[in-house]
Amino acid sequence: MSTTSNEHPIILTARFSGACADCGGHFQVGDPITRPNHFEMWRHASCPRTKFDFDPGDVCPVCFTVRATSGACSC
Repeated sequence: MSTTSNEHPIILTARFSGACADCGGHFQVGDPITRPNHFEMWRHASCPRTKFDFDPGDVCPVCFTVRATSGACSC
């Protein structure tokens, strides 16, 4: 039996569909999944981006709002 660690996680192909413990999204049969150890739930190997995700570079350094796709902010 193989072990996993946070430094070198084992990535497997999902044999069943399920819910990701990190993002709450669903993974399907065939998606790459992982888990930190044998006591935690399965999760995406790399969670997909959602409409709520943003890059830190998209935050205005003056007003600290996330810029719109046009580049506009609250300043």
